[in-house]
Amino acid sequence: MLVRMKFTRRIFLFQSLALSLLVSGQLSLRAAEGNPALPVKAQAMLADVHRIIFLGDSITQAGDYVVDFECWLAAHGVQAEVLNLGLASETATDLTPEENEGHKKKYRFGRPFISERLERALTATKPDLLFACYGMNDGDSLPPDETGTKRFAEAITHLRDAALKAGVKRVVICTPPVQDAKGNAAKKYHDENLTHYTTWLLTKRDNGWDVADLHTPMRAALDAGRAKDPAFQFAKDGVHPGREGHWLMAREILSQALGAKLDGVATAENLFPARGTEIRKLVHDRMEVRFTGWMTKIGHQRPGVAGGPRAKTSLPLDEANTKADGITKRIQALLTGEKP
Repeated sequence: MLVRMKFTRRIFLFQSLALSLLVSGQLSLRAAEGNPALPVKAQAMLADVHRIIFLGDSITQAGDYVVDFECWLAAHGVQAEVLNLGLASETATDLTPEENEGHKKKYRFGRPFISERLERALTATKPDLLFACYGMNDGDSLPPDETGTKRFAEAITHLRDAALKAGVKRVVICTPPVQDAKGNAAKKYHDENLTHYTTWLLTKRDNGWDVADLHTPMRAALDAGRAKDPAFQFAKDGVHPGREGHWLMAREILSQALGAKLDGVATAENLFPARGTEIRKLVHDRMEVRFTGWMTKIGHQRPGVAGGPRAKTSLPLDEANTKADGITKRIQALLTGEKP
């Protein structure tokens, strides 16, 4: 209990300093460098970062780990804009018609590929920092052998190269979450593919790549949880994690990419000294508003999602940004204790 109290007090002091800078106007979009509330690694990663984007599949589109990541930024006074541009069903790899046939038959549309929208997304958003988390859909679609891993590797390399060529300062590639077969031998290949992708990605650290490993700690946590309780799970369907799994993902990204110290922090709500539930909900609401505006502007081929075929009409980007700005003011009011 004493350790927990000391940890909480330390976090509170850091947050208070960051928020006092925010109120005084000394903390701007570029103030990550030299911000004493931030770990040194975060100062370096976030220096001169105005906009951060996340690319990925349905797990990213769901966005809870992105919201948790953004909550940590808010709790430390970093005002960089975060855009969630994840797209359900998407793969990093361009699949063949034969590989896409099963999805098309089941859902009446084929999986979209990031290559179809990547250039438009980068040109429109001009991000300074990019996080990409792919593999779950690739692992279910590509051959369970070296040729499949090679094609995934080529696709991720192309994504990273394209982002850097477009002017992105840093690209962080995340290893995919786990696929929980829950004893189904017919699905065992899926997570084996994800493990192969993870192994390859981790070797790229030696080549200077920024890689955040989500798969290894999630697998360890899943195995440990199931050893204590056979019913333990992160994802009811074996693929899409709930809040607990998303927090694990956010925690690993924050600790590995930004050097965050999160021991003892059970949820994103606990990052704030007060009103954490309200703040996180507003961050989530803002993420969804920005998502619909930017996805509508960028466009894609996935039906039913803003910007794609047969999607509901969404706010134009300028109106979405105005609405998001209003939510930002409410977040800042809660952070500083002012009236919204």
